Amino acid sequence: MTKLLTGKAFPTYKDKFEKRWESFYLPLKRRSRLITIPFAIIEYDKKYYIYFYLLKSIQISKGSHKTDGIYKEIFEEVLRFIPVLEKTNNNILNKITPFDFRAGKIKGKYILRDILPKRKKEKILRCYQRYLKNNSKQLNISLNDYISVAKICYKAAFPKDVKKMSPIEMHRKWSDTRDGGMLSIMNWNSKKEFKAWYEKRGWTGAHPFEIVYSWRRHGIHLYPPTDESSSYSLRVTNYAYANDFIKMVISLMNEKIPFIAEDIEKVLDFLTGESYFDVNGYSDHSFSYIPSREYKKEYFPYIEWDDLTYLKWKG
Repeated sequence: MTKLLTGKAFPTYKDKFEKRWESFYLPLKRRSRLITIPFAIIEYDKKYYIYFYLLKSIQISKGSHKTDGIYKEIFEEVLRFIPVLEKTNNNILNKITPFDFRAGKIKGKYILRDILPKRKKEKILRCYQRYLKNNSKQLNISLNDYISVAKICYKAAFPKDVKKMSPIEMHRKWSDTRDGGMLSIMNWNSKKEFKAWYEKRGWTGAHPFEIVYSWRRHGIHLYPPTDESSSYSLRVTNYAYANDFIKMVISLMNEKIPFIAEDIEKVLDFLTGESYFDVNGYSDHSFSYIPSREYKKEYFPYIEWDDLTYLKWKG
């Protein structure tokens, strides 16, 4: 049945390993209304993989077990629907494919609650760019030096929580505990021992510089100065910590710590709501559209929807 269905259209992608048909549509009823759900079929290693957009996937291959009747019904419905698509030149899909099964993008300012004013963004950028011009260099540090700089970051981001806490208590509270042996250095005041530990690279695969841990991807990293880079480097990956990152940047500048803030413009664009969120996607910044009156009123006017894609039928 899968071979019969894929035989009706030209693949949207093909190489010596696989074929893809990325825009089949399954017709069905939702609340008594006809809708379609997009899905893709991939043929790889004599197996077929069916991917329903935002839903589940199915693997189909030859075997001794009989296929569940529901899958046969799905393919039969899609096959019956193809003549309708051919007759309307696929235009019917724009009317019956619901927006919760479509992709698009929307600027963060339409969905985020707290937006950083643009004038504040511009001020922070001006201060940072001016700071970079006068940024001094710091080549060798000890573990205590590193923990002290991390303390500046913690005090900036979590001022209420750090009261009466020592620098190492702060570090143990917020950092990734996989320190790669960093906290086992014998002499915390020795620049030589810290450099030897770093250059040995026994910490590879661990997260000694993730000063704010995140269960999703990474939180905030503070990398130490090295022979290749003579400044600390501050980076945020999970933008749930974007505000904390900016607080740290400001505090490090105030304390005249030599550092660079990676992707600071990108972070500020996010905080001012100028960066895009993928609608109904799986990116780092995504937004799920719900077909409700509330979402239609609040968000729909600001979403830039992608055009639907279609298969080319063999006729």
